Amino acid sequence: MVASHQHRSGGKRHALTGPEKVGILLLALGKTKAAKLLRRLDPDELRLLTRSSSKLRPVSSDEVEDLIEEFAESFTGGINFAGTAEEVKSLLTDVMSEDEIAQYMSDQPDDSQPVWERLVPLRDNVLQPLILKEHPQTIAVILSRIDSNVGARLLRTLDPEARHSLLRRMLGLKGISAAAMAAIEAGIREDLMATMMAAPNPETRKTIAGIINKLDGSQANEILKSIAATRPDDANELKSMLFSFADIANLKSRARALVIEKVPTEQVVLAMNGADSDLQEAILQTMTARQRRMVEAELEAAPPARARDIDEARRAIVATVLALMGRGEITMEDRITDDSPD
Repeated sequence: MVASHQHRSGGKRHALTGPEKVGILLLALGKTKAAKLLRRLDPDELRLLTRSSSKLRPVSSDEVEDLIEEFAESFTGGINFAGTAEEVKSLLTDVMSEDEIAQYMSDQPDDSQPVWERLVPLRDNVLQPLILKEHPQTIAVILSRIDSNVGARLLRTLDPEARHSLLRRMLGLKGISAAAMAAIEAGIREDLMATMMAAPNPETRKTIAGIINKLDGSQANEILKSIAATRPDDANELKSMLFSFADIANLKSRARALVIEKVPTEQVVLAMNGADSDLQEAILQTMTARQRRMVEAELEAAPPARARDIDEARRAIVATVLALMGRGEITMEDRITDDSPD
């Protein structure tokens, strides 16, 4: 890669030595990260690096980019390295106690499923940032390993130039050492774990939906609006899990009847206070003729109820619906849609 740059610049500049390349890469990393690496070098290596860096000529951004490319290709081409459990433990001692390290290492999940298979079910909005943040050479290696359908989905999101560049890199891939491949797989596993931790699982969403369902309408809308500002997909998922008293009209007859059967009649009467006529009729339709006459008579004779008592009765009915949903006695299919029969 450096040679190709020399060709572009007319070959006037001498080729960089190994220590000079190390110095440039360290400078590109920045002070904090470079300092961590320098602490790993022995005195002789530091002296050699210092002497070569003191004579280092000005380096263009093109040369730095070429050097990073060269390093990436060397890595995927087969640099041999290995790390033992003891070395990992040694690194952890700076941030954890012995007991914490033992607990962490014993609690690690069994990653028996190949990492490439774990990428298959991911949605595009999760897969893309997970893979595309890597160096192009690493992405090419990943594309050469993952399911072709997943690879095609990923490539379709890229502009033609990036897509063609990655395919050319894939064609140029040579043998990749087991150690290098293991490092790439380990990195993807780590990123997958971080992604799973960052995104709420279905049970978490159910808990959040349960909390929102117990709030009044304005509070619930406020929370959903706040979530939608940063996590629109999660907000839509939560909306589909919410249920209000008015949504009873959107349940199919069988499901409505099941709900009313589980709720005391006096609670139904109280909840129907002030409800619009369509909702009242949807509830009354589920009752027997005798029960309907009794409820209608109570609604006409009952004095105006306190708003707080009405809200409590409605929340109790919603809680009954959610409990039935939780037990699978009512499902999403019991909701009326534009193309579903009542």
